[in-house]
Amino acid sequence: MKRIITPSHRVGGRVTAPGSKSHTIRGLIIALLADGESTIINPLDSSDTRSCLEACRAFGAEIIERPNSWVVTGTGGKPKTPENVVDVGNSGTSLYLLSGIAALQDGWTVFTGDDQIRSRPAGPLLSSIADLGARVISTRGNGAAPYLVGGPLSGGKTEIECPTSQYLSSLLLAAPAAMGNTEIAVPLLNEQPYAEMTLSWLDNQGIKYANDGFRHFAIPGGQRYRSFSRPIPGDFSSATFF
Repeated sequence: MKRIITPSHRVGGRVTAPGSKSHTIRGLIIALLADGESTIINPLDSSDTRSCLEACRAFGAEIIERPNSWVVTGTGGKPKTPENVVDVGNSGTSLYLLSGIAALQDGWTVFTGDDQIRSRPAGPLLSSIADLGARVISTRGNGAAPYLVGGPLSGGKTEIECPTSQYLSSLLLAAPAAMGNTEIAVPLLNEQPYAEMTLSWLDNQGIKYANDGFRHFAIPGGQRYRSFSRPIPGDFSSATFF
């Protein structure tokens, strides 16, 4: 059977690019660590960002969901120990970025996820978190979830190869709230634009750091994140679906 399709009218209109998942998750994590109440405007509401949202609640953030914004009351840099296992579902970004945050509280956080997440390597990140004074346990001894992270993060020196930039972003987000200063050597970094995204959030927060060509970072400890009100940029790769 053959069909001949002819246009009946022109398709036109205007759509708003969906919010960026990567920006939404970074915004949630910084709001978790901030003093006071932050407003994330036009967040992406997806399974991955909801995994991060629920994890931030587990770490002590109070989050009010409104139609076009999430209002987050943070922990002032002192996340609490989750009462239950933190299940990130299929969100690798949440798993990696929150692993560093878990090292900022004294108790143990247990991370897990779906089958795909439980096969993702996290060994280099866990080793660097341990270098900086925190405690880590891989339940299967393979550096993949399920694993446990316990603080406190004291600072120090570490070297980490980053086949995913999320390893570096995790350390960059956590290190300013550590007790001491942190130095990170990065002999390998893939996906540099995502590390730049993380640094843009730190810049917006007035966080101090030194960046030597994305190969070495020096980050003073004892810094504080502040509350903010910020729209999430559109993700134009998602707009291609329209």
